[in-house]
Amino acid sequence: MQLARLRPGPAERHVPLPGAVVLRGLDGQPAARIRPEANGDRRHVSDQSELLAWYVSGRVFRKDDGREVLPGLALARLALESPERFVQQYWGHYRFIVHDRWCGATLVLCDPCGHCPTYYRFCRDGAVHVASDPAALVGDDPTFDSTALKSFLVHGDVGDVQCALYDVERLPLGHALWIPERGAPKTRVVWWPEWQPGGGASEAHEMTSGTGLLGVLRRATERCLGDRPAVLELSGDVESTSLALVLAQSGLADQCTAVSHFDPASPSGGESHHAGSVARHVRMAFERLDIACAAFSPPTDIPRLARPTMHLCMLAQLDAVRERLMPYREHRLVNGHGGDAVFLAPPPNGALLDACADGQWRRALGAWRDLAIMQRLPLRSVAWGAFGQLRQRHANPLAATQGGLLTAAACAGEPCRGEPLARAWLAQWSLKMRPGKRAQILGTLGHLRDIEVHPSLALRGTAFPFLTQPVVEAGFAMPTYRLFNAMHNRLPLRRAAYLASGLTNLWRHENGMTTGGVGAGVAANLRHVEEVCLEGYCAASGWIDRDACRHAIGRIAHHHLESTTIRRLYAVEMFVRGWRQGTRGA
Repeated sequence: MQLARLRPGPAERHVPLPGAVVLRGLDGQPAARIRPEANGDRRHVSDQSELLAWYVSGRVFRKDDGREVLPGLALARLALESPERFVQQYWGHYRFIVHDRWCGATLVLCDPCGHCPTYYRFCRDGAVHVASDPAALVGDDPTFDSTALKSFLVHGDVGDVQCALYDVERLPLGHALWIPERGAPKTRVVWWPEWQPGGGASEAHEMTSGTGLLGVLRRATERCLGDRPAVLELSGDVESTSLALVLAQSGLADQCTAVSHFDPASPSGGESHHAGSVARHVRMAFERLDIACAAFSPPTDIPRLARPTMHLCMLAQLDAVRERLMPYREHRLVNGHGGDAVFLAPPPNGALLDACADGQWRRALGAWRDLAIMQRLPLRSVAWGAFGQLRQRHANPLAATQGGLLTAAACAGEPCRGEPLARAWLAQWSLKMRPGKRAQILGTLGHLRDIEVHPSLALRGTAFPFLTQPVVEAGFAMPTYRLFNAMHNRLPLRRAAYLASGLTNLWRHENGMTTGGVGAGVAANLRHVEEVCLEGYCAASGWIDRDACRHAIGRIAHHHLESTTIRRLYAVEMFVRGWRQGTRGA
């Protein structure tokens, strides 16, 4: 993929990067300037030889035995020669910038799962500026990518655009950036995981039955934490309960604390009961955080993000959680985000066609029946939904304009294109008749992209073990029709946790209401929501119908059916405000 968007543009001006590590060519001219991360836990090493100059930050582990590998010249050379082979042999949270001093080319490679988001721009002297935060590369008044903002407003996704700012670009998931001495820079896909079982029938049965799954998750969690104590966000669901079990198996439960935070006025407030029972079972300290702060409350600070996100609707709530977690400033936060997408919750209707494509006719009939039971729909409706997913190209295909809130100007232009990595995989793999596997891939990549805009609630950062490379690859290798049965989704994960603990609440069916707080938040902050949504960037651009949006906001305040378009509109406006106010978030 050629990166023509960055040249020419405002990023070409020569602006020094304070505190940067500089990689130089044989002539002494700078080839790359790297801004080290502010997080002290993310160590970095830079050096040069006669042939190479390199910069490495983060930690690298072997895939076969999980041992940590110290970064050096050998890893830098392997990353430069074959980034595909490097991704096959190693994983971790890393960022490599390697400059070949003889041919003048530069390679930028980071964790394909996006745990080290990498932003960059080019300057007139030919150097590339690299940082982990887009705010380190742009000024206080950047130029917004209107196409990306319109795409998020209409579809809930910015599409193939990696950053909603023209001044900087982000390295896409699973890609490496190749910058030649002359010519335009390009990216290429370097991550090609297996999408079907490749280790034989015994290994596939071990993973789908759950006996080997917790081991993979435990090793990933241990590597994410290192020697840091942890704070586990425990809600009592399958993912967070599995993380509590693997922490107990690793002998880390005594130095970890489980926390459960929610609004006491929310209808889903009973979740802490399940979280407390899990914490007592694994003998982990438990603290319940009551956060009495409504959604859409005016925040004190608005973070500068690379693109809009739905988390911008809950900034005040997140600030309250962050304040309550201040006593754990030396701890690393552990979150189960992403496990539902990797292990399919809820399972897509297309899973029954996956079984037919594999010749598993009995499993296809069983999946057809189970999907009808889960959704309480007739078999004919499930079949129609399965064939409809053959054309799915986005992680959230149901997102669309609602009630005439958006104008023709917002919906005009090119259709929203998906994640570049997803397009490459779908073009290379024979998944045309496997819509269930396609839905799994699109959903997982959508969660991986959320890592870069996920709110930082702890000073030492947040670990997402379910979104690490080993766990994601293990989930992709599982047939989709083996991930659910009867009324239970995420079946291998449930089996693994149940066999390890015997906890009965892993099999509960009702998760409580989670959308009731949206209407209450709009009602409590009606004037603020109207001012943000109706007098902002989108209204000035002519993308919304003010009268229709004002009516929709009033309906939400009176607890009528929620319009997700209003939430996306609020997120876009808060994204723009964060940059225009020049306020840095925590």
